[in-house]
Amino acid sequence: MERRNFLKAAAALAGIVAAPGVAQAQWRPRRPVTLIVPFPTGGGTDAYGRAVATGLRERLGVPVNVVNKPGGGGVNGAAELARARADGLTLMVTTGGALVMGALFKSIPVDPFDDIATLGQAGSLQAAVAVPFDSPYQTLADLFDAIRAAPGSLRWAHTGRGAFLHVAGQSLLDANELAATDVPFAGGGKVRAALIGSQVDFAVIGIHQAAGFEQQMRVLGLVAPQRYALQADVPTVAEQGYNYEFIDTPITMHAPNGLKDETAQTLMAALHETVSSPEFAKDLAVQGLLPAYLDGPASVGRLTELRDAVMPVIQSLK
Repeated sequence: MERRNFLKAAAALAGIVAAPGVAQAQWRPRRPVTLIVPFPTGGGTDAYGRAVATGLRERLGVPVNVVNKPGGGGVNGAAELARARADGLTLMVTTGGALVMGALFKSIPVDPFDDIATLGQAGSLQAAVAVPFDSPYQTLADLFDAIRAAPGSLRWAHTGRGAFLHVAGQSLLDANELAATDVPFAGGGKVRAALIGSQVDFAVIGIHQAAGFEQQMRVLGLVAPQRYALQADVPTVAEQGYNYEFIDTPITMHAPNGLKDETAQTLMAALHETVSSPEFAKDLAVQGLLPAYLDGPASVGRLTELRDAVMPVIQSLK
């Protein structure tokens, strides 16, 4: 997205995000809302989508039905959203970072900046380095020393080439001048299963994937600026003296382009109230996830920053 288009979009959204609450917004849906989650059930994105749907249902006063539309790394659902009517009755919760990375990795039929509207951020998935529980590598230093001693011989798992965890993992290896052989799997659950089964030497996974599996895997480091509140015993890679680029994937809510201002205002106020609520945090915590709110313009800015950060890594992967 060109800078002038980004600034135009951010300015347009900035004029409608200052609403103090849903109660003062003018638009109200008269029919059920469809919330597309372009990934399978049971994953982190699906968990966020269902928690958002619950909150929107309470605040909008109509059913909000989650419809999973997996395929294409989130592209299929995004393309369907882009074709929908801009009436506020079709929304999407997705891994915004993954959609941006997918657009850089290959040609896709929807531009995450120009073809859909970003209404805000509800959370973030963060990457971590993990090994099987019985691995000989007790620390990140042990693992990196082994990789350095035999470049390319260790195998690591991720959720697909060009996907968030692949880019985050490859970026970490590049930043520390390390080489290992990547092994893609379809989805975080399969990555975790491969890791627990010792099919690979290590994996780059979403930190939330470790929740409840502490006796089957060992998380060696979080690829983020600060520790994760729900896994506070896991040190960051920076704490351990290693270089990294912070590559997360924001969980964002989107709508078709062309929403009326009052419709967008209502939806963004409802999202803000939802993500700020104790119930939302409680629903997520049981799945190892945390809320992380940004408004529409800030979300567009975060996705733009992420695009610029990952572009060199993705170019090297093509």
